[in-house]
Amino acid sequence: MHIASITMTHQFPDGIDLHVRNLKWFLDATDYHIYIITLPERLEKINIKDDKVTFITKPTPQDEFTMNPQTGWVDFWSWFPAIVKHYKISPEWFLFMEQDLWFFEKFDCAPEPRTVKTFYPHKSDYHNIMLNDRVLQPRIWEGAHLISAEVVNRAIDFNIKFAYYAESFLDRDRERYEMLFGGKISISMWTRPETMGEFSLYCALEERLGWNESEKAVHLVGPEVLHRNCPQTYNSCDQELLDEAQNRIPRIDVYLAIAIYYIAGNWKDCKHVKWDSWSQTKRDLRMIALTADQWMRQDQYNRLLQVLNYLDKEAKS
Repeated sequence: MHIASITMTHQFPDGIDLHVRNLKWFLDATDYHIYIITLPERLEKINIKDDKVTFITKPTPQDEFTMNPQTGWVDFWSWFPAIVKHYKISPEWFLFMEQDLWFFEKFDCAPEPRTVKTFYPHKSDYHNIMLNDRVLQPRIWEGAHLISAEVVNRAIDFNIKFAYYAESFLDRDRERYEMLFGGKISISMWTRPETMGEFSLYCALEERLGWNESEKAVHLVGPEVLHRNCPQTYNSCDQELLDEAQNRIPRIDVYLAIAIYYIAGNWKDCKHVKWDSWSQTKRDLRMIALTADQWMRQDQYNRLLQVLNYLDKEAKS
């Protein structure tokens, strides 16, 4: 089986090395290729030469990726169909990824072709596809989902938007779909369109895909968000700035982001950090540590163990 892993990122370039190492370890038993879509200037901090890895910095020869100056976002996913076509990406399976998803167990097997396989199970009600009061299909996002390329290519032919959209195909033809499914179709906790939202609808309503969960990853949220919103924290900062960043971005654990920066090597020292904000994230780092010596460089692994040592000391004090 041939898998194309797709990651779109422009923040935390020092983390690409960890991301690629982790993916190669995870996918080792398969025929795979890793595609990293990013901005050209980010390649200055990325030193990876590997025939299993392709960096894409232009969606097509005629077009450029552009950043929204107000949000700092780059709408990479709007270019996904054009990227697939121009770069002739033609695997059997697509593995949609985010840079902050790290695997702690290796790939096991592919599901049936008409089944989505997720390696990071969806454990909330956020943006599930609903039929009346029950979940018709959990949310699909760029979060370690393995999906048949035939399904993805049919979605592209159907003109599905992989990025944000003003109006989905469901909005345009709601009466027909609700008649077909015999009830009200909705997206739980819905406030606004998001990446892969329409593709998730397509898989549920047009393809009617099955669902398979194989928990092998953790979501280490924060490094990219912190880099985008508080770039002055990226290579080192004092405790006051860390506290300010945490107050500014309460939805992430800033301490986790700093731990990842340190493991990656762009923070050279973090002894001064007060490691006092830990719960789920500490468990996740321990999960990674079980197998990280198999794919991290020795210096990266040593720094991971050092972070866990800091956390243990903080817990005892």
